[in-house]
Amino acid sequence: MRRIARTGGRSGIAATTWALGAWATAMAATAEAKPLHEDAAPADLVVINAKVWTGDAHHPHAERFAVRGGVFVGVDDEVDVAALTGPDTVVFDAGGRRILPGLIDTHVHLGGAAADFRYLDLRAATSKQDLLKRLADYARPLGPDDWVVGTRWSSESWPDQTPPGADEIDAATGGRKAVLIRMDGHSLLASRSALEYANITKDGPADPPGGTIGRLADGTPSGGIFEQAMGLVQRHVRLPAVDEKELLLKAVREANRFGVTQVGAIEGPDTLRQLAELDREGKLTLRIAGTIRGAGDSLSAWEAALKWGAENASPSPMVRVVGFKGYMDGSLGSRTAWMMEPYLDNHMAPDKSPDNAGYPLAMAAEGTLADLIRLGAGMGLQPAVHAIGDQSNHVLLNWYESLTTEQRKALRPRIEHAQHLLPADVVRFAALGVVPSMQPYHKADDGRYAEQRIGPERIKSSYAFRQLLDSGALLAFGSDWPVVSVDPFLGIHAAVSARTLDDKVFAPEQSITVEEALTCYTRSAAACLLSESSTGMIRAGYAADFIVLDRDVLTTTAEQLRDIRVLRTFVAGRPVYERAE
Repeated sequence: MRRIARTGGRSGIAATTWALGAWATAMAATAEAKPLHEDAAPADLVVINAKVWTGDAHHPHAERFAVRGGVFVGVDDEVDVAALTGPDTVVFDAGGRRILPGLIDTHVHLGGAAADFRYLDLRAATSKQDLLKRLADYARPLGPDDWVVGTRWSSESWPDQTPPGADEIDAATGGRKAVLIRMDGHSLLASRSALEYANITKDGPADPPGGTIGRLADGTPSGGIFEQAMGLVQRHVRLPAVDEKELLLKAVREANRFGVTQVGAIEGPDTLRQLAELDREGKLTLRIAGTIRGAGDSLSAWEAALKWGAENASPSPMVRVVGFKGYMDGSLGSRTAWMMEPYLDNHMAPDKSPDNAGYPLAMAAEGTLADLIRLGAGMGLQPAVHAIGDQSNHVLLNWYESLTTEQRKALRPRIEHAQHLLPADVVRFAALGVVPSMQPYHKADDGRYAEQRIGPERIKSSYAFRQLLDSGALLAFGSDWPVVSVDPFLGIHAAVSARTLDDKVFAPEQSITVEEALTCYTRSAAACLLSESSTGMIRAGYAADFIVLDRDVLTTTAEQLRDIRVLRTFVAGRPVYERAE
């Protein structure tokens, strides 16, 4: 037996001489020694003296559990510690700490998170002047032909919410080509140099389907580029080559640091192949439920990607391909989410018309997205479609209704974001078996300006967590990382407290309980990703993914939820992250 025992001092997990690497070595030795086919075989790991929230509605709380061969083999009374403890068993005394199932994030962009490690992060900019100063400092040492790429800016909390124009960005970057991608990824700002390099001038080009080029009254490009017009600039960006797999691995470790053990990864086939390679190399410590994205705007462009997904359902043990991603519309922040009625603050955006109500993106506008949904579902792939505005959600629900009952039951089609709903559409999710895959931390962000943008009536069914749960919908949570942090406890705080980023209260009637939020990040998230029979709970036969917290999520105050830290993360019973004490 190899015991990790608590010592005196602080309550909970005490300091130990067991480093993560040594523990992993011990676990590996145990795994090699045990006869997995024998039910009475010793466990690899026994956890005792814990406050376990299992995620299992039939047995929600426990004090101990055992792991063998990467799966839980018993919980509470199923665990005879003496019988399961052999000479190589690791016994972990949790010291009364709170333990949860590994958290599952249903919506991330790992490739985007990896790429962001290369870019200038502008989310901390507090004003236009601050953003321009950060740009100038970053650009100063670069060569004159180098591109400047910034990400994650948002002007919503600035004293003056007007973003910088193309000429201001040009001045700050010394005339370099620059693109600054808004935090939601649905618009960007370009320097005058970048616009000219992309041949975007007063004379053209015309707006592409599903996108707009922001222009001033005289037709001069303002610097704002929206939705499917972004590619007119982005396709010209050139950056030095990097090791993409190493950046992906860095993103995986970042997710583990926040207690995330499985993600719904919205990626292109190349990124999913790279993740499978990392798995085969023994480096991947995150379960991947892949959703294919970005194949183009026509069915013919999508056919090869869907065929690859259908033929590569499990390219490696930790990587699955479950579905495909489509887009109905844009975002509230960029005023491109497709609404039934115009935005109320179009006058605050110099490149928006007074009657702007957002718009459907190209495939949605042409109806080919409906064809893609039917095509992909017919190949056994789960549709996962981005819809934010109330009009886009309504149309998408209609398209999902056209699938067969058997397809909806087997595939659980998802609406990604589902942020603003028509009141009559709330109950349709449960009735149709459609999963609202939502990101509660977006509520904390959008809540700062949503009422100004769409008015008090429309926000009554915005971020409708409470209404959706009460109607019987399978509500699942994620982050949309790297748009916002991958930390699930920020999302839990937002879903429970209704606090916005500027510490005001938004739509408190939609708040849910801590245990409901945890379920959205565990059991329900697993169901969303079609893995509820093997992940999402601490239960015999399930994958042994679990985390240890620095405080009790079930008893701490609502305000302190966002301050919770993960001490240890385990995937398949092996430690993959340990916080320095």
